[in-house]
Amino acid sequence: MNTILITGASSGIGRATAFYFVKRGWNVIAGMRSPENKQS
Repeated sequence: MNTILITGASSGIGRATAFYFVKRGWNVIAGMRSPENKQS
């Protein structure tokens, strides 16, 4: 299984990129500066 690290994953392009790789079966490590502000 491939693994990717994505920073800025709480919104915008980082969030979209995280979902892109999750849907394709990758193991995603998603970093967020303010996880309490993440979008659902």
